[in-house]
Amino acid sequence: MTSIQLDVSAHAIPLLHAAKYPAYNVCGVLLGKANGSNLHITKAIPFFHHWITLSPMLEVALRQTEIYAHDHKLTIIGWYHANEDKDDTRLSDGTKHVAETIRKQCGHCVVFLINNKTFSQPDEAAFIPHVYTDNQWKVTNQLTIQEAASAKSQELIASSKYKDLHDFDEALEDASLDWLNEFI
Repeated sequence: MTSIQLDVSAHAIPLLHAAKYPAYNVCGVLLGKANGSNLHITKAIPFFHHWITLSPMLEVALRQTEIYAHDHKLTIIGWYHANEDKDDTRLSDGTKHVAETIRKQCGHCVVFLINNKTFSQPDEAAFIPHVYTDNQWKVTNQLTIQEAASAKSQELIASSKYKDLHDFDEALEDASLDWLNEFI
């Protein structure tokens, strides 16, 4: 059974991304370290709010992220996604396809579906984690969130820090933007 540990930064960035673009699908990658079936997610990198399916830009973003991850001794170990419809809590076919690509390349993958109904509420689960088991993506309850991560994410959202967050889509329009979001 896969065990998932989530650090503060990796918790905050997907939620800030969803808060910045509440009417859009948003997605990005999760970086960290894998030790067998134990995944430790330390960083999230926001990719898109426009191009959420497989595209040449996804390949470019993944390659750039692989370089960043290698330089920081991390690997791509997951994908996050928020649906544009707040009531939609299912993984789209596109999300499954990207996650399957990551799983095949890296040997493991976790998918965090952002729960749009609850992510801005204190003490509510912000993510619906999925792992690949028995030839399908299934919800898992094996997620441990670093202490204070939820409170820090709520604080960043309340202080509108999502305005400072940039995704790869934005960096395609303005290369000076830090889509790796080192400030978090």
